[in-house]
Amino acid sequence: MPNEAKASSRNAQVRRAPRIEGRHHAIAVDSAGRTYDVTVVDISSGGFRIETEETFRTGEYITLRVARNDDFPTQILWTLGKEAGGMFLEPVALPYD
Repeated sequence: MPNEAKASSRNAQVRRAPRIEGRHHAIAVDSAGRTYDVTVVDISSGGFRIETEETFRTGEYITLRVARNDDFPTQILWTLGKEAGGMFLEPVALPYD
């Protein structure tokens, strides 16, 4: 029972920023400067999920370029089929912040 309480306590401390869902076109720029069309499926102040025809590697650094030509340095944390998720390497302010 004490181990279950510790695990529960740790899980309660994990915080996820609120996510904004939507489908927005963006460009992913890899370290070689190649660009790929992606669709941002959801986003939070800490990270994002994209759909893409490109296969990114876990750990890869990319720049996510959104419609206003804002560039956000990111790192891919996971991939699954045509989806990938990552974290922003610099703070990102979203409308709810």
